[in-house]
Amino acid sequence: MGRNEEYERLFGLNDEVIGQQVAGADAMAFFRLFFAEYKVPESRLRTLQLSSTVAKNKGETQYKNIVTIFQMIHSRSAQPFHLNVTEVNDLVKLLFAGVYPADKFQYRKIDNKKKTLISQEGSSLREQLETLIELTGEGKKHGNYEPLFLHLNFMVDFLNMEIYRYLPGDVIAVLVYYLLSMQDGMISFNYLSFFNKLLLNKDEFKAALEKTRFGWSEGYSEIMPLERFYLRIYHELYIDLQEYARDYDYEKNLEISKSDYIENTIDKLPEVFQKEDIRTRHPFISDSTINRTLSRMQSENKIRPLGKGRSAKWVKLCKKETGKFKGKQLTFDLEE
Repeated sequence: MGRNEEYERLFGLNDEVIGQQVAGADAMAFFRLFFAEYKVPESRLRTLQLSSTVAKNKGETQYKNIVTIFQMIHSRSAQPFHLNVTEVNDLVKLLFAGVYPADKFQYRKIDNKKKTLISQEGSSLREQLETLIELTGEGKKHGNYEPLFLHLNFMVDFLNMEIYRYLPGDVIAVLVYYLLSMQDGMISFNYLSFFNKLLLNKDEFKAALEKTRFGWSEGYSEIMPLERFYLRIYHELYIDLQEYARDYDYEKNLEISKSDYIENTIDKLPEVFQKEDIRTRHPFISDSTINRTLSRMQSENKIRPLGKGRSAKWVKLCKKETGKFKGKQLTFDLEE
């Protein structure tokens, strides 16, 4: 994190392009992580990221909401998230708009006295949420706790309090913590997909979340496995960001032809590839340059298309030498 300003200067001119690319990756991974019950093909998910595409069912509506949220988060004009009840409610309504009816956006009622970490009573959990937010704000104001750790404790309390009667609290809690972490200086989220990394480690992540539930109501929640998990993911993201920054800086100062650079990338791709594979590796090279390179390589009989349209694939005709040693029996002519 000590190199945050360096990264911001390096990516400054293209942060909007990078942000929208990360938004798409985050939205898809977030949907796969928390809404796996909706079986939407990946090709359809990519199409739904276009503003002109209309959702056809509940699962697609949920995904469109997620796309909207992450596009807002990664927009250059994004407003900071303020931890208060109103902004949490606005986020919840945006996340589940058109998925749940209005009467489902209710706080869970408290009928009897119940001892909790906050030790408060009230007619609904909205009051306890306000108290939790107030205590978190006081902790941050006095600087007695590292912000990332303080906000992780907030996330654990939020998801275990089961604030909403019908809505999945863990989804909301993780998303709020993500927003707070960005504001705590985790700028790697601006350039790389955090939820892609989370999806790759989803079993460990879900197990760590479950551990926080045991003993929570008595004030003995096991939070450290989740804390260690998050710190490892943060560290991996910054290592990845170092490599991404190195490649970005190299590409920005590239002296050889960009078309030759793209061809070099294609050589390293699998035998069958898509144009999207090239875009992912070179988000700042224009589509026209990529198309020209593909057309040139086709005319040179190096590749050929498989199908047409956005999802068309290409196959390489010139296979690379593997460089593997092939054993051969030696023969000797031994004269007497």
